[in-house]
Amino acid sequence: RQTENLAAVQAFLMGVDLYFIDEETAIFYSQLKAAVFHQFAPKDKNKRRSTSMRDLGFDDHDLWIAATAIQHSLVLVSADSDFIRIQQAQPFLVEYWL
Repeated sequence: RQTENLAAVQAFLMGVDLYFIDEETAIFYSQLKAAVFHQFAPKDKNKRRSTSMRDLGFDDHDLWIAATAIQHSLVLVSADSDFIRIQQAQPFLVEYWL
């Protein structure tokens, strides 16, 4: 059974493209993070200094996922509403599946 399961997983993975995070992804990520911060952070400079992405309701993992989708011109498929907010800072293609 274990051999069959491993073969099924390997067959599935043959049809899956993997996108690795590289230096270019990091550039997209930093630009996206800056755009999201500019869009959602408080405008008051004193409050802005102590504001983190988590304070704004964003997870860095979501930003990395979005940056990878933007870098490779992919449609991001998700049911996570955070991507709707990220799109307000930088448009990219998202399909919402429930």
